[in-house]
Formats: sequence, C-alpha cells, structure tokens
Amino acid sequence: MITSPLALLVLLTLLVLSACQPADDGLALQADYLQRLNNAVEGDAVAAFDKMALTRYRLPPRRERVATIPEVRIGLLDLLIDVRRCPALQQQISLRNSSLGKQLVPSSRLAYEGDLLRAIDACLAYLTPEQDQKLQRMLTGLAQEKRAQLPLVFWNALNASEEVERYLRFADQTLPIAPAEDDAALDALAQLAAMANALPQTLPPPTTELDPLFFALHASPQGGQLISSLASLTHTLNEGSRLLEQRQQRRPICPQGQATSRGRILQNIFVKYYAGGLQPYLAQVHQRGQPWSSSLRQLSAAAEVPAATRNYLLNLAGPGQSLWVDFQAATSRHVRAWQDSLKSCGLAPGQSGWNGQAANADQ
Repeated sequence: MITSPLALLVLLTLLVLSACQPADDGLALQADYLQRLNNAVEGDAVAAFDKMALTRYRLPPRRERVATIPEVRIGLLDLLIDVRRCPALQQQISLRNSSLGKQLVPSSRLAYEGDLLRAIDACLAYLTPEQDQKLQRMLTGLAQEKRAQLPLVFWNALNASEEVERYLRFADQTLPIAPAEDDAALDALAQLAAMANALPQTLPPPTTELDPLFFALHASPQGGQLISSLASLTHTLNEGSRLLEQRQQRRPICPQGQATSRGRILQNIFVKYYAGGLQPYLAQVHQRGQPWSSSLRQLSAAAEVPAATRNYLLNLAGPGQSLWVDFQAATSRHVRAWQDSLKSCGLAPGQSGWNGQAANADQ
C-alpha cells in the first residue's frame, strides 16, 4: 500500500501530540477497577465515564458574575489638596487618580480599597474636631460609601480573576494517584472565604498579603482536577454498586450463604483492587474535598454574592444536591454494596471466611 507524504506527516503529528498528553492515571485506575469488578460478577459491559458530563460544572459567563460598581459621590481628586496633613491618604488618592491607578485589575482594586479606608481612618484620628469639621464629615461619608461597596469589590476581584476561574473550572484530567500537596491553594481558598464573610467590618488586606492568595490558586492545577475526580469517581462508584446490587438480585454469588469459588474471586477483587487500589485514591480525593467544599459553601453564604456565582458554588459543594454531596452518597452506597455482597458469602471483614490477603493471581 502506498501512503502519501501528507498522510504520513498527519499520522506522525497525531502520534507526537498523543505522546505529549500526560497519562490520566486516576481515570485509568477507575476504569481498571470497574472492568475487574464486572468480570468478577459476570456483569454486562460497564459504561465508561463520559467527560461531557463535566460540562454540568461549567462556570457561568463572567458577565453574569461581575457587577458594575458606581463611583462614589465624593471625587477623590477634589480631596487631594484638603488632605495635605495626611500624607498616607494623599498618597492613596494620588495613586487612584494616576494612569496606573485607573487601570487596576479587580484583585488590586480590592487591596487598594482596604489601603484607602485604613488611610482615611488614620486621617480622621489625626484631624482635630474644632478645625476640620467639614473635612471630617467628607471623609466620614466617603468611608461609609467605600465600606458599603467592599462586598461587591470583593466579588468582582474573585469573579474577574483568571486565577480563581482556573481553580474552579473542571480540568481535562483527574487528580493523579499520588498528587502533590495542595495546602497552599486550599489555605488561600479558606482565607478568601473567611475574608468574604468578614467584610465590610474587617478590611481586605494589602496587596502584599492578597496577591499570594491569588497566586497560590493560579499555581495549583488541583482545583479543576478535583472537580473532574469527584465527577468521575461518582460515576465509577455508582457503576460498581450497580454491578454488585444487580448480581445479588439476579443471581446471588453465594446462594446458600456459604463461600463459593466465585465469592472468593469477588473477595480478592475487594482486597486487591478496592481496598488496595481504589480506596486509597478515594481517601486522597476526600481529604482534599473536605476543606475545598467547606470553603465553597462559606463563600456561597457571603454578603452580596452574585446569583450566578452562588448557584455555581452550591452546584459544586452543596449542602443540597451537588457534586460533593453526590460523591459522598456514591461512596456510602458502594461501601454498603460491598458489605452486602461479601456478608452474603460469609467473606466480609469480621466473618470466619474473611481473608485480608489478596490471592497472587490476577482476577
């Protein structure tokens, strides 16, 4: 057969591109587990995880999440001359009216508003009531308006941030079987959630403290991978439960309540491929999912959260039906399905037929 040079070039390109894609060992582990379990219970073909299901967890458009914040009635430029005795405040006002200040990204705007309010508070403490009543009233009014806007400024900082969007957008791959620690990103998410609920009484921190939080989210691929892992594991666990439940309903593996050769095979799958393979991966996902989901629920309850953002966060983390709640339900269902199947054979942990050592032969 003669192959054209163009066809060979296309084939080589596809091979190179496929070789550049890192292996999704988390998804491979799940597929292998399901296939072995299906063979052990002599089930029908299992349904593979459809990545299109992840589109259910697509972020709403940014235009639905970002609010327009009205300018305050008191012009900062008009104050510039009046606050000569408060150099810190004068510096903040000059910054905001500079070309750089007018182009602040939303996260920098959040830090700036905190710096400005701290400078106003310091200036008000310095001014004497007898000589500066007009300026005090002006600054007090400005501070009240700025504080009232802080929740919206915060949400714009998150919703217009590529760093946060990346962390909360599902990934093409699941978490690796042995993921690196993700404490910095999880801690940053928790700090942002606490900040959202403390506004406006507690001011946002300066840029030197705020920027590292956004950077930690940007540096971590595990937020999106966690979403993909939770979705794929929910599918895998429910498929596995279906296989075990249907086999018990259709034709019990141990019809007399005593161990059979097929029951021993099933026990080996449990020890070697569930307890020894899938369960440690489940534990890794659960360990990351707990603080992640807690922070998302805390964010969803913060003041003035845009409706589209709130709905998305609840879709991920609950407490009603959500990705996190569905994962927990699927985990519990799968544990029950294994317990029922092994107990019916007298082969469950604690029963006389239990053997915690997997057979050498693959099943």
